[in-house]
Amino acid sequence: MKKIVRHNPHYEKIEDEPFEIPENWMWCKLGNLSESIQYGYNAPAKDSGRIKMVRISDIHENEVEWDSVPYCDIDDKEIQTYLLKKNDILFARTGGTVGKSFIVSNLPEDAVYAGYLIRTRYGKNVNAQYMKYFMESNLYWEQLRDGCIATAQPNCNGKTLGKMQIPLPPLAEQSRIVAKIEELFSTLDQMEGNLV
Repeated sequence: MKKIVRHNPHYEKIEDEPFEIPENWMWCKLGNLSESIQYGYNAPAKDSGRIKMVRISDIHENEVEWDSVPYCDIDDKEIQTYLLKKNDILFARTGGTVGKSFIVSNLPEDAVYAGYLIRTRYGKNVNAQYMKYFMESNLYWEQLRDGCIATAQPNCNGKTLGKMQIPLPPLAEQSRIVAKIEELFSTLDQMEGNLV
């Protein structure tokens, strides 16, 4: 926790904590944990081009359908800004999928991400999979609903995402929580398989 605060000069302490957490945990704003919260690249989708560009419509059931991902033209000097890396989390910022998130785990080739997505990226003191599970929690969705701009097409911006409050345990405990959740999901999958 001290490392996170020390490496982030903009860290804001949360005074009004949503609920009590263990003593060695810390309430944080998502923006204080992220190395970056960045909007995607705006370019037309093409059948061929400089590099693949992942769109909201290419993500189904927490997987990217890489065969359908189009290409885009982008200057070489801009690629690094938008290049996806393992453990990046993409966040849909508009429309019917607003708030849905996807963690990058499989990158068969270099790719950037499209403009209706926001990418969050975390340092070594934060388990990205823990953050992804947070983005599936009731606490996340309640905060998202409060921060969304209600229009014909609901949308949410990087500021709203950055202000979200998250209970953060120490790194080792984040990893234990992730392992336990995955163990439970595996058990549920087995039970479901036995019922078929």
